[in-house]
Amino acid sequence: MAKIVSHKRFNTGVFKRQEFVNCIIEDLKNRCGLEIKEFFIRKNLRFYQATVRGKRGREKVVIIGYGGTGKDLRDLPTPLQTELLPEIFKYWSKIAKENRKLPLLVLGHSFDEVFLRKMRLLNSTISDLRLIQYINVKRLESLKRRLDYLKDHYHNKVKTTGKIKNEVYDLQSVLVEYLQAGGELNGKKYSVLDVEFPAGEGTVKSEVIDILALERKTRWLTVIELKFEKLSNSRLQSSIFQGLDYCNWVEEHKEGLAMLFQKQRIVTRRRIRLIIINGPQKFPEFHKKVAQNVLAKDRYQEIELYYTNSSLPLNVNPFTKA
Repeated sequence: MAKIVSHKRFNTGVFKRQEFVNCIIEDLKNRCGLEIKEFFIRKNLRFYQATVRGKRGREKVVIIGYGGTGKDLRDLPTPLQTELLPEIFKYWSKIAKENRKLPLLVLGHSFDEVFLRKMRLLNSTISDLRLIQYINVKRLESLKRRLDYLKDHYHNKVKTTGKIKNEVYDLQSVLVEYLQAGGELNGKKYSVLDVEFPAGEGTVKSEVIDILALERKTRWLTVIELKFEKLSNSRLQSSIFQGLDYCNWVEEHKEGLAMLFQKQRIVTRRRIRLIIINGPQKFPEFHKKVAQNVLAKDRYQEIELYYTNSSLPLNVNPFTKA
């Protein structure tokens, strides 16, 4: 006799936990002058009408808050998640009226790929969708401390020995120091926005971008992925696909990131640039082929590959540019 498996009904009451959404709201009040004009709860979602500081004064925004933890959002059944989309669209449409460019902010603890797939359905009909995760907001609270740690590591560990031995801390601290001192990559200078920046939910823990940077002249977001591997190592072999994955994540979140880094005046019209740096060896030739194929399919994407030496002073050499 076949065993009958009963599925536990999803408890929507977990979305009553709003501390993560509230934290994002408070952060946006400080970062971009968020002011709440209307607020109510429907089907366990929080609906807000608000204004923020924009390029041309105050601008109206619509906000949807998903309560609960990242695990709660991962456990949200996809049919139920789809059923919530009409409620979101109807509220946005009511406020937007004829303004199709009215921003919609979706706030929550963290968003996995299934959640993002549903958000893409909204993105197909709402031109300005901004996704903001609590894990990114929380991470930024420790930015100064983490950058100070890298600076201390550079001066007390790497600089004293003159040797770069690994990608975590060694190469990362050296490159951050290089960029902050005005060092160039292909004639361009970059500001470091963050390091080890959470980029979506992984199967075990959040994926992280080694360096999230901003090209200083064009204000163009850039993902910098670091490796310190031999050519035969599988981690190096897969690095270009890992970097493209991060670029896709940033592409979907760049409007929200522009709010978190409002002072940096990020330009979101451009595609996310990918830079991969390996030390002390170069790259397998197939990286060049992958980069060329990506460019053939998407002429707006840019991929730059560099390799470094394993000692100071740092030399950053171009492997290829697509």
